[in-house]
Amino acid sequence: MAMTTTSNLEASQKALGIYYDTRVIESLQPNLYFEQFGTVETVPQGNYTTRFFLFNKIPTASVTTLTEGTAPTGIAVSVSAVDRTPTQYGIKVELTDLVALTAAFNLIDTALVEVGKVMARKIDEVIQTVVNAGTNVIYAGGKTSRASLTATDVLTVQDIIKAVQKLRNNAAPEFAGGGYAMVIHPAVGYDLMSNVSTGQWIDIHKYAMPENIFRGEIGSIAGARIVQSPNVQPFSSTVTVYPSTLIGADAYRIAYWLAGKVNSYVKPPEEFDTANPLGQLGFVGAKTNIAVARTQEERLVRIESAATAL
Repeated sequence: MAMTTTSNLEASQKALGIYYDTRVIESLQPNLYFEQFGTVETVPQGNYTTRFFLFNKIPTASVTTLTEGTAPTGIAVSVSAVDRTPTQYGIKVELTDLVALTAAFNLIDTALVEVGKVMARKIDEVIQTVVNAGTNVIYAGGKTSRASLTATDVLTVQDIIKAVQKLRNNAAPEFAGGGYAMVIHPAVGYDLMSNVSTGQWIDIHKYAMPENIFRGEIGSIAGARIVQSPNVQPFSSTVTVYPSTLIGADAYRIAYWLAGKVNSYVKPPEEFDTANPLGQLGFVGAKTNIAVARTQEERLVRIESAATAL
């Protein structure tokens, strides 16, 4: 005779937790734009500090003419390291028993999806804050500072070509499928697509290798693969200034202290305890532990410009 025991309940609860995590991850992943271009690492449990090792470029002068039968003189490889510790971010959405009972939809499922989306936006904000603090900057309109930008200094194809050539001049590696990634705000995208000439813009359906399309990619110009993100954070200045970030492969590193990047937590209102004796309150939440570092400054160029208000 089959019998339900506590082991069955534990397995059921474990499966429920996996389901909750899956719902958050499903809504998290499509909303991450900057994260997809970083090198992502998971820090093993028990470590508080992560260290990113960087091998600096070996100059060609180190490659010498060989004499037959004689080994070349050994050289030292320059290795630098960047240490980072985690910053924890989290959110908790509280639910009452009445709203859960009277909602015309699965409130917990919907809350999980929305929590996943907001966590994705937060992660991308954290990443781009570090990435867009880089030192390689081009100002639109030929300007020399952020404060000197005016409303007419919008992003142009010439700005993009200059940024791409800067990365190529630095021998920055391209991504699989070719080209560099460039993350722009939709308002900047409007100005760009309104002014490109015939032949400069390549639609993604014309790509030679469409299987390598980035999340949010809409086309390419001069080797810059354009990715639109509504979560690009502008700078406050005399006008609203938008960063358009050109990224080479392995330009920055992202470390998570959780295997799934984000952990989700669900407590339905009906689950009671001493703090919730009548089962009136529940919550849906999530947290992440993350650290970000620019590791190859020469593989990043930021173009700052104004944009037409949409």
